[in-house]
Amino acid sequence: MINKKFSAVIVAGGSSQRYGQKNKLDETFFDKTVLQHSIDAFKGLADEIVVVGDCSLDGVKCVKGGNTRFQSVCNGLAAVAKNTDVVAVHDGARPFVSRKFVADLLNGAVIHNSAVPCLPLTDTIWQCNEDGIVNVDRNSLLSVQTPQCFNYTMLMQAVLSAQKDDYHDESTLFYEKFGNVNFVGGQIDNRKITYLGDVPTYKIGVGFDVHAFGDGFGVILGGVTIPFDKKLIGHSDADVLAHAVCDAVLSASDNKDIGHQFPDTYVCYKGANSIELLKQCVSLAHKNGYEVVNVSAVVICQQPKIAPYIDQMAINLARVLGVHQDCVNLTATTTERLGALGNGDGIAVQAQALLKRI
Repeated sequence: MINKKFSAVIVAGGSSQRYGQKNKLDETFFDKTVLQHSIDAFKGLADEIVVVGDCSLDGVKCVKGGNTRFQSVCNGLAAVAKNTDVVAVHDGARPFVSRKFVADLLNGAVIHNSAVPCLPLTDTIWQCNEDGIVNVDRNSLLSVQTPQCFNYTMLMQAVLSAQKDDYHDESTLFYEKFGNVNFVGGQIDNRKITYLGDVPTYKIGVGFDVHAFGDGFGVILGGVTIPFDKKLIGHSDADVLAHAVCDAVLSASDNKDIGHQFPDTYVCYKGANSIELLKQCVSLAHKNGYEVVNVSAVVICQQPKIAPYIDQMAINLARVLGVHQDCVNLTATTTERLGALGNGDGIAVQAQALLKRI
């Protein structure tokens, strides 16, 4: 970071009318609210953080919002230390901005007096009014993001000379005053939470299973039969890999475990194909509003050697999980001949599944 004094104004006083159910800034993902994610992007980068809106959070200064966004920004700027060199104005509803991107924008405003992130439009654009509809050339349009960073003194001059109070963002105000804005490439992931469903809901589930070897021939893992002089013992086909993935998917989607779903007291599951059981687990996840993002699993055994079969296992699991093969990561390890698994008594699998709300 360039050695200057940086401040951040985070606008968080909106009514969330388009969002619907509640204040979108109070929604949580990864154990933090949308607003807290937005604040954390500036911690350690900005010397002070001013939040405009109703809040009581540690490490920030909170001021009241105004009747319009422009009035809220003015309230925030008024609370910023007067010896600030660069100020960033950021929408509290943009929680995905990266810290590196924030740092680059702040430094850019030191050099160029402004740094406003933007992206070219990729959708077809129509302009609709009382005279009809007109197709607009998107190649001449830009979508502007926040944080927008400015030389603090210059931005305050623009605020004091403002002729209205309905500016949608600070780049418009700055351009009106100085006739120039330094646009820089934005981040695709830096999207704004506007509507219900814009906040991603991810859940992680963990599954573990172990089966002992018994008399027989061939070990089934991930729907692949591996030649071996023993087989795994179980009520179904004893596919320990599929079972661990089942439990991971069930756990992440708020369902009860595989033993509850497919009890070994039910004759109908005797010798069942565990890939088909996994398919039912995925359906249960869908019923609860979740879909699989990716799965990772480690197979723990001394023997047989499974490396030649891992790719086919991943293909089989991915097909049922509804993801690309690259989203199923399988590894294998031994216990260096320690314990029951090291003695060759059986196979264990630990699996993790990442799901998101549909």
